[in-house]
Amino acid sequence: ITPAARLTRRKLFRRLLLASPLAIPLVYADARWIEPDFIRLARVVVKIPGWPKSADGFTIGHLSDTHCDSHSAVVRTGSAVRLLMREKPDAVALTGDFISYNPNAWCTACAEALAPVAAAPQGAFAVLGNHDWWCVGSKPMSRALRSQGIRVLQNRSRELPGVPGAYIVGLEDMIGAHPRPALALEDVPRDAIKILLIHEPDYADMAPPRFSLQLSGHSHGGQIRIPGFKPLYTPKYARKYTEGLMQAKRHQVYVTRGVGMVGPRFRLFCPPEVGLIEIRAA
Repeated sequence: ITPAARLTRRKLFRRLLLASPLAIPLVYADARWIEPDFIRLARVVVKIPGWPKSADGFTIGHLSDTHCDSHSAVVRTGSAVRLLMREKPDAVALTGDFISYNPNAWCTACAEALAPVAAAPQGAFAVLGNHDWWCVGSKPMSRALRSQGIRVLQNRSRELPGVPGAYIVGLEDMIGAHPRPALALEDVPRDAIKILLIHEPDYADMAPPRFSLQLSGHSHGGQIRIPGFKPLYTPKYARKYTEGLMQAKRHQVYVTRGVGMVGPRFRLFCPPEVGLIEIRAA
């Protein structure tokens, strides 16, 4: 059975459940124990003006919001990493909220689960999220990620290997820290192609000009959705740009639903995901 067939059958099964007297307990079971581990791969094509023809088709894997706060969350993170790395992305972007609390218990386990992304040919780049900062500051999680070969960008930029004239710009979290774009961009040429990593997607409308693409998480896609409606709830700074590829005031934004959960440990009509962004010249 192909993955598409399994997904179609699963949708049909869930629709039948919703029409039955057992709908409430079965939907609860699905949201609590099944859908949180039903990780999907979201493929997105982004066209960027000025992107070099020599790098046409360059792929960036995007993974966010693992919220490693239990053994099952660490296992889920490992599954998400394996799903992503099977696609052989050229580079990987990690956009924060790696843990939820208790850094002494979970930083190392989370970083070890993420370690395979460092094998991407052009490297793995990370920024921190608000939960990472709330766990006694940035040092425990950033140190754990760096120990696995993942570059942590805290108001810093790095040239994107393999793409002439392109940079990855990583800004600090809006809630737990302070994004400082002037600091991050001080060594970046004005006309360079700049891909922004920041945890909160709504920063897009506050960002300075000349970014080409922003990758963010934070929203979880809402976690609990009603088909055909907007998310019931998304956190502060994830209320305008909540999911998928969108056009902000100055640049494109891709927001992933993320891998983990926070608050009620449920996902309904909002499965976890990892993204594979293919970049082409506009």
